[in-house]
Amino acid sequence: MNLLVSTLGAPPDIIEETVGLFNYDDGVDFYRGNSAVGEMRDDLARLDEVWLVATDQKHIVKPNGKDILSVQESYNYILQKCSGYGAAIRVFVLGGVADIVNESDARAFHDLLLRVVAFARQKRGDGKMYLSLACGRKTMSTDMQDAAYVFGCDNLLHVLGDRKEDATPMLMGGLTPNESVKPQSVNFDEGPFLRCSPSNDYLCDIEQQKRQSQHFFTSYYLKEQEPRSNFHVLYTLPPSKIGQLKKEHIGIDELKEQEELAWLRQLPKSDLHCHLGGVLSPSEAVQVADLHPWKVEELTACHPAYINYLRSDMDENFKAFFKNGWKESIVASAEELGVPHYAVSYPLLLQFKGREEKLKRIWYGSLCNETVFCGVGIKKYEQLGDLQGSNLLDYGYGLEQTLKILLTRCYNENVKYLEIRCSPFNYTNENTSVDDVVLQICHTLEKVYAKIETSLIFIISRHRGDVSIQYVELVKRLKKESLFRKFFRGFDLAGDESIKKPEDVRESFMDIMKECYNITIHAGETEEVENIWQAVYHLNAERVGHGLHLLEKEDLLTKFLERGIGIELCPSSNFQIVGFRDNYFPKETENFSEYPLKMYLDNELKVSVNTDGPGISLTDMTHELHKAARMTKGGLSKWDVLQLICNGFRSAFYPYEQKKQLIRKVENEIGELIKHGRL
Repeated sequence: MNLLVSTLGAPPDIIEETVGLFNYDDGVDFYRGNSAVGEMRDDLARLDEVWLVATDQKHIVKPNGKDILSVQESYNYILQKCSGYGAAIRVFVLGGVADIVNESDARAFHDLLLRVVAFARQKRGDGKMYLSLACGRKTMSTDMQDAAYVFGCDNLLHVLGDRKEDATPMLMGGLTPNESVKPQSVNFDEGPFLRCSPSNDYLCDIEQQKRQSQHFFTSYYLKEQEPRSNFHVLYTLPPSKIGQLKKEHIGIDELKEQEELAWLRQLPKSDLHCHLGGVLSPSEAVQVADLHPWKVEELTACHPAYINYLRSDMDENFKAFFKNGWKESIVASAEELGVPHYAVSYPLLLQFKGREEKLKRIWYGSLCNETVFCGVGIKKYEQLGDLQGSNLLDYGYGLEQTLKILLTRCYNENVKYLEIRCSPFNYTNENTSVDDVVLQICHTLEKVYAKIETSLIFIISRHRGDVSIQYVELVKRLKKESLFRKFFRGFDLAGDESIKKPEDVRESFMDIMKECYNITIHAGETEEVENIWQAVYHLNAERVGHGLHLLEKEDLLTKFLERGIGIELCPSSNFQIVGFRDNYFPKETENFSEYPLKMYLDNELKVSVNTDGPGISLTDMTHELHKAARMTKGGLSKWDVLQLICNGFRSAFYPYEQKKQLIRKVENEIGELIKHGRL
C-alpha cells in the first residue's frame, strides 16, 4: 500500500494540491500542463490512502467575517475535492485539543504524529510512504520533519506558493530510518475519522532513545573501545551499524570484488603519494604522444636530420630501443639529432595507436600476470616507468595532457585531495625554463578540476646529487606568484634507498628545514628500519613513504605515534617491488611476509593508502584500497577502510584552516552516504 501522511491545518485546500501531485489522469489533474511536475511524477507511486493528522478544530467565525472550518468540515471538504483522485482519506484527530496553545498540547500532537507515521510504516508493507510538510502551522511541519528523521520515508515533500494557482510542489528526497531508535508497534482503530486520546508516552520513549544515541560518541570513548577516532559523523550511527562496519570484511572473496570496488569507489578519498613521472599506463602514454603536426614541422625545420628519423622504420627503432634500454636510447638519439627527448619517444609510441594492448604486452612481458609482478625489486619497477616520465614531460603539451589524465582518473574515483610529486628540473628543454614548467603545472591544476584540492611536492632524487639548493632557490623565486603559493606544499626525498641514506643528505636539507617546508621521506621500502629512524631524526620527516620495516624497532614506532608522523603505504607498488601475501593468491605468495598495514592500524599509527606510480602499477585509489584489503590476512573491515581514508585527510600537507574545511566537506559527504543508506 502506498501512503501519504500530512498534517491538516486551515485552510484545507493544500491537501488537494498535494494529492494531485501523485494521483492524476486525463480527467483530473491539478497540475495539468506543468512540465516540471510531469518530470517529478516519474519517481512517485500513485497513492492508495492519504492520512491526515489534525487538532480537534471547532468552527469559528472570525471578526473579519471569514470562517475557519471545523476538522469535520475540513474532512468533508477534502473528500469532495479529492473524490476524483482515487485515494481513500483518513483523519487522525487529537481529541479534545482544538488548537495548540501550550507545551502540553504541542507534545500531545507531536506524540500522535509520531504514532501515525510509525503505523503508516507498519501498514505500507512493500509500498511507499511519503511525508508532507505542506499543510498546518510551523510547529506541525517541525514535528513531521522529526518523524521523517526517526522513521525515514521514500520522499519528503512541500508545496510552495501562497495562492492555489501558484502551487509548486517540491521533492526533498528520501530519508533512511534512524537505526538507533527501535519504536514500539502501534495500533489504531479502523475507520476514516478517528479521535485519539492525547498522550506523550510514545514521544517520551522516542526522545529517550535519541538521547542515548547522541551520547554514544562519548560513552564509546569512556569505555576505551576505540583506539584512534574515525570520521566523527560515523559515531552518529547506532552501535549495531558500527558493529556491522567492523564485522564486514572485504578483499577475501574474488566473487565479491566488483561489489566491493563499487562500495569503495563512492567513498571520498585522498592520495598523498603519487609520482607525476609514473601516472600513465602504456595506453595513456600513447594518448599523450599524439603530437601536433605543426610541432613536427617546426622540429624538422630546425633540425634537418630529424626528418630522416621520422622516415625510418619505427617498429625496428622500437625493438632496438627496447632491447638496448629505452631511457638510455631516447637520450642518446635526442642528443644525436639535437631535439628534445619527447621528439624521439612520441613517434615510437604513436605507432601503437589503436594497438595499445600490444604495447602493454611487449612492455610488461610476463609481468602482465599479477602473480609474476610480485617482488621484482625497485630497479625493475622503475624501468617500467621509462616509457613515460621526462621522455614525455619535457614538452608543454605532454605535461598538460598527463596532468589532465591523472586528474580525470582521480575525479572518476572520487578523490577529493591529491598531492602530486614531481621533478620539474627534469621536464625542461632548450625553450622552457624550470620556472615555466612549474607555472604551467599550476595553471593546469587551476583550470582542469577545481573540485579536486591539489598540492605540489618537489622531489629531490637520491641519485642526482645535491639539488636541494636549486629547489630552494626555485621556491624563493616563485613565492611571489600567488598561483604557485596556492599549490606548493613541500619536498620529498625519493629514489633507490641503497644510493644514499637520509643522514647523507642532512646538510643539503638544512635550507629546506630552515624554511619550515613540509617534508616526506622515502624510507624503509627496500632498506632496513635504520633508514626510517634517520628520516625522522636527521631530516625531521613529517611523513614517511612506505616505512615497511617500522615494526622492527618498537621504540621508533612509539615515536611515530607520539609525534603523529604519517606512513604512506602504497599496496600495489609494495606488492610489486617487495612482495607480500595476497588473499587472492595464497599459494603463489605464501613465501612472502604479511603486509604490515593492519599491524600499523592496530598500533594506532596514522597510516594511509596511496597509489605511488599508478600508471606503472596499473591502479587507482579505489583499487589501492581493495589491494590493501587483499594483502591483509582476513581482509580489511569496512571500518578499517574508513579509518585509512580518514588518516589520509588528516595527514595531508594542507594549510590548517583549509584542511579543516576539507575534512568538514568529506564528513558531510559521508553523512550523505549514511543518509541514503549507501554506507
